[in-house]
Amino acid sequence: MCRLFAVRADRPVRVRRAFEALKQQALEHKDGWGIARFDSDPPHLEVNVTPAHQCARFNQLGEELATQSLITHLRLASVGSVTERNAHPFYARGWAFMHNGTVARFKEHRARIERHIAPHHLAQVRGETDSETCFALFRTVLDGIADPGLDDVTRALARVMTTVAGVTDAGDAEKPSAMNFLVTDGRRLVATRRGRTLFLSSEPGARFIASERLWDDGAWREIAEDGIVGIDERLEVTHSRVSDWA
Repeated sequence: MCRLFAVRADRPVRVRRAFEALKQQALEHKDGWGIARFDSDPPHLEVNVTPAHQCARFNQLGEELATQSLITHLRLASVGSVTERNAHPFYARGWAFMHNGTVARFKEHRARIERHIAPHHLAQVRGETDSETCFALFRTVLDGIADPGLDDVTRALARVMTTVAGVTDAGDAEKPSAMNFLVTDGRRLVATRRGRTLFLSSEPGARFIASERLWDDGAWREIAEDGIVGIDERLEVTHSRVSDWA
C-alpha cells in the first residue's frame, strides 16, 4: 500500500500543506518517495529511498515548491526491494506513472501479464515491481496512437485494469488486485480507483488528487470504486467507470 498526490493547475500553486500531510502519512508509508514535476522540458524526476518524514530534501520541496503539474508518491513496498529502481513514479515516452495497491500473487502471474506487453516495452523494465510492469502494459496499449487524447489515455488505463484483473482475479474474488493507478504527461492526467481509497478536490484554477483527504475543508470528493477520473488541458474533470471502456 502506498500514497499518491497530484496537482494540476493553471498557475503555480504551493504544495506545503499537502507535503506536511504526506510527511505524517510517511510514518507508515516509509519506503521512500518520488516526484515527477512537469514545469520544465524535460520534466524533473526525483526519487529517494529515505522516508519522507525523515528526509531533508522532501521537507525542502514542501517549503519551496510551487508548481502547475506535479505527482508525488510515498511507497510502502509490497513487491520489489526498497531501491531507487523500484521507486515511483516511473517515466518513459513522456508519461509518468505511479501505483497504490498490489497486483495479486504477482510472482505467480507475472509471466501471463508479460505476454500482453510488447517486447520493446518489456525490455525497458528496470525493477521487480508489479507497478512498473503495469506501466509497460499501459504503454503497449497506447502504441500506434501518435497524439493520444484524454479518452485514449483513459481507455488504455482501463484496459490495463481489465487485463490484469482477468489474469489475477479469476477464481479468487476474495483477494482481487488493487489498482489505484495514476498517469500523466503533465497536461492530461488520469487516475483509477480499485481496492484503495482515492479523492479529488477542486478549487478555482486547480485540481488535486490524493489517496486521503489531505486538508479538512470539505472540498474532497471520493472517487467511486472501479471509477476513473480524468483531468484535461483545460482542467475539466470527467468521471467514468472501468466498465464504460470495456
